[in-house]
Amino acid sequence: MTEKELINACQDNQREAQFELVRLFAPRLLAVCNRYVPSGLEGEDTLQDAFIQIFAKLEQYDPEKGSLWGWLRQVTINSALKKHRLVGRWHLNSVGTEELNGIAGLDQDLNRLETEEIESLIHQLPEGQREVFNLVGVEGYSHDECADMLGMATGTSRAYLTRARKRLQEMISQMETTRV
Repeated sequence: MTEKELINACQDNQREAQFELVRLFAPRLLAVCNRYVPSGLEGEDTLQDAFIQIFAKLEQYDPEKGSLWGWLRQVTINSALKKHRLVGRWHLNSVGTEELNGIAGLDQDLNRLETEEIESLIHQLPEGQREVFNLVGVEGYSHDECADMLGMATGTSRAYLTRARKRLQEMISQMETTRV
């Protein structure tokens, strides 16, 4: 079944097609959810919310504007952000080193650390910095997109990312100093 046939079958509420869409994308979308919530159960709950939105809005997907994966990821992130606004907290979990290696100024420092150490450092960032770091640094959104999603000025997004990078570099330096 092609991607277009799968989408059409899902829009026609064919359960087998909906199951196939979930089977194909749930593991990667769960990884996205787990960046925003504190535990696996909340990640699964967020994923379920995301799939409800996905199936409700599938007719809005336009293959001319981007890939199905990109659209699914965006709906999932929006669900996680909505949950954040409702619950009033934000967490960044399970960020692997490979996802962070493209962030300017941190490449060499992060390569020396274990994933658990990176997660611990990111959790120590103030909430706003952690949000922007996740959306811009990990997810790859522009500052304009990040600012729009979080309801802040673009300049604030830029400042938060700069502060997050600087703070992470300071924390890494402190860790290395205490290890010697």
